[in-house]
Amino acid sequence: MNLMRKLVPWLAVIVVVMALSGCASVRYSSTLKPSGDKELSFGAARFSLVDFNVAYDKKDLAAEARMKGIDQSLIAARAKTLYPNLFSDDWTGLPLMVRADLVHDDTSVMVASFLTALSAGIIPFPGATKLSFTIATNVRDALGESLTDKDMKFVLEEGVWASIVGPLGCIPVPGQADLPRDAVLLFIPLTKDAYSKTKFPHFAADCIVEAVVRTLRTLEPAKLDDAYRARRSRLQEVTIDGRQYWCFLAPTLPGNHERAGLFTALLYREYPTRGTEPVAQMTVARRDEAGVWQPIAGYLRWAEKLTTLSVLLENGLPDKAVVRTIEEPPLEDFIETPDMLGSDAAAYLRWNNGVLLEAKNRSLPGVLREKSREELLSLVTRIEKAILDVSEQAEQAKDRAQTKVEKGQGDPAPDRELAILYRQRIEILKPILGAMKQETVLRKE
Repeated sequence: MNLMRKLVPWLAVIVVVMALSGCASVRYSSTLKPSGDKELSFGAARFSLVDFNVAYDKKDLAAEARMKGIDQSLIAARAKTLYPNLFSDDWTGLPLMVRADLVHDDTSVMVASFLTALSAGIIPFPGATKLSFTIATNVRDALGESLTDKDMKFVLEEGVWASIVGPLGCIPVPGQADLPRDAVLLFIPLTKDAYSKTKFPHFAADCIVEAVVRTLRTLEPAKLDDAYRARRSRLQEVTIDGRQYWCFLAPTLPGNHERAGLFTALLYREYPTRGTEPVAQMTVARRDEAGVWQPIAGYLRWAEKLTTLSVLLENGLPDKAVVRTIEEPPLEDFIETPDMLGSDAAAYLRWNNGVLLEAKNRSLPGVLREKSREELLSLVTRIEKAILDVSEQAEQAKDRAQTKVEKGQGDPAPDRELAILYRQRIEILKPILGAMKQETVLRKE
């Protein structure tokens, strides 16, 4: 009798534990696994991930939860860890744009859950969530041209089984496992990383990186090496106001175009890496309607002296950045009203007006002396159009300021300042126009 009294509490504990002892085991596997070869290289070529995005059914909340944290920064970090001789944050790395298309399927898990429920939650049945990835890797060369745009497919699988009653779910779930299996009992982890928040994201990222590397393996090493060396040559040191800067000539794809239409010069005080903000950037070359590259001289308005940044063309292609100090501002470069965007529009217009005024006083005499009558007439037409344009913009700025005052919406001061600066520009252009018209009349006589 005493023995029974002692056993009853223990039996009760056992029954309760069995009733509450929910157990589970999880495994992860992939049809594509990282090679683990940290010494892998494709000659001198290095790559830099510049864009990563994932596409999946936005109504699938489970898919969204699976991909949480798997972003560009994680992919780039894992790529540098797995293949340090291939991936870099350096601006000279060949740019990679990666797209992952995902199809999520957890039908097997739902069936397994149903079967486990039929056994009163005692017998676990294995199920698997499958994530089917299609990885498209796009590599660009020094001119922004695509070297490859190929797909690589693989499937990630999360195998799981669980028991609601009894400890059977703690038994390692059967099936392939590329990572150590996880197990929990009464929500207590039986393995050290059973509740790890980085285990699956890192595994998925590693597999995505491997898909990218497999695609890169399909390219000719010599072609990659040539492209990388050409891109490295776009990074150079330049001197501005006696100080050293790093300048990188970056091909730019306007809109959704697949072919670069612009070259942008990015200026840095230190050797640049991805994520470093440039101290200045400007367009220095553009394709014309025939697809031929044309250099554009941009002005560094923050330089102490009037300074231009442009490019030299080699075999018709943008090759080297060129910095020039201008003693006499070329009048032709400052006739049209500059395009102004952002919060510093007024500061830019004020600077441009100042250079135009200097060009009037220092460069106009030479223009009147050296240009032909036909060339002067062409400039007269440009200036008249510029005056019409700036007059319209002055009225629009004035109207915007008045509207803000009447409606009490926003600060009218910036638009008032722009209106004043536009009118000042007209006052600078008028005497230039008058001098050119007078010269054309004299030459006609």
